[in-house]
Amino acid sequence: MFGNKSTTISADQQKELITRHLRSADELVRARNFDAALEEIRKALNIDPKHSLARSFQQRILLIQKQSASPDDHKPKGPTQEETTAMISQHFAVAEQMIAKHMYQDALKKIAEVYAVDPGNHFAKAYSDRIEQLILEQEQIGTKIFRDAVAPQSSDDDIVGTVQPDRGSIEMYEELLKEAWFDGKVTPEEESQLKEVREVFGITDDEHSVVEKRVKTRSYIEALKFAWKDGVISDMERSVLEMMRRRYSISPEEHSEIDHMVQEAKKGVKPKARILIVEPDKTILVSLMKALQMHNFEVIMATRAEDALQVMIRQTPKLIVSETIFPPGMMDGFAFYKKIQEHPALKTTPIFFLTDAHRQNVIRAAMRMGFDLCLPKPIDMDLLIAAIEGRLLLK
Repeated sequence: MFGNKSTTISADQQKELITRHLRSADELVRARNFDAALEEIRKALNIDPKHSLARSFQQRILLIQKQSASPDDHKPKGPTQEETTAMISQHFAVAEQMIAKHMYQDALKKIAEVYAVDPGNHFAKAYSDRIEQLILEQEQIGTKIFRDAVAPQSSDDDIVGTVQPDRGSIEMYEELLKEAWFDGKVTPEEESQLKEVREVFGITDDEHSVVEKRVKTRSYIEALKFAWKDGVISDMERSVLEMMRRRYSISPEEHSEIDHMVQEAKKGVKPKARILIVEPDKTILVSLMKALQMHNFEVIMATRAEDALQVMIRQTPKLIVSETIFPPGMMDGFAFYKKIQEHPALKTTPIFFLTDAHRQNVIRAAMRMGFDLCLPKPIDMDLLIAAIEGRLLLK
């Protein structure tokens, strides 16, 4: 007499439930609660396993979670940022020599080596497009074919305006735009997904325009910085930049402003922040200093915690990076931390401690005491820079 009641829900109800789960996931990601965010995505996928936005969001959360996790201590060390930049510059230089000799296929192989080092290098993408253009021009003498295609990352807010809503969805949308634009054009499927993201998270057309412009302009700025790295822009680099200007709709006025900004940056930019390094090993101390200076941080140094306390009074740092274990007779990292906590002007200063990876007991003790972060040695410089920039962004 009593049959089973249907639990089928309408398409509109499904969409509303999925939207609710995605919005909850967005809030949880901003709170750095990745497991709970993934659970919300799982609920959305239970409703519609093929939902492309939910799957894309899931992959992005997993990536952020992976980047936030402690690095694998046994992972082989890759090249430093400085070594990577030098390697990329060398590949571009060789490619340009090949282009001058009309060895276009060989030049494309050399640019492929840039991708192997830096898969997201937009200048390499523009370079390879230009080489392919030269191949077409060679095959069809006198015919010039230029089609819009390529696209990059974001730019400086002074030039393109700002969007600063208090929600993480804008950042996620910007990342999706970078992916969509990187291969040169937004496909109908990508446009459909982007539209769905805008609807779910309430991103307006004006916000979309600003973010998209920022994505394009920042890529152009990075390309221009790279081209000016050796102090001179070659004919090939100039040609690539002209193509990027057309593709990204960079006006002559915007180009002038960006170029002026890059030239001023070459003269010296205001440092991002002052960082204090306390490290008894002078080799490590110098390595840390160079890595931080490369990323435009002002660096003050000390080989002893006692000296660091005196230095900090005169030059207050925004963040401290310190060794934990010092030679006998010196103040150790734990005593140093307690001294800082006793000083009203310094106790809120973030402190990152360094210690050998095998000293897990020291790392656990440091975290229980309230240290902001413990980084294992040997130091992953990229992780250190990312942690510093992330921490200072929160302040």
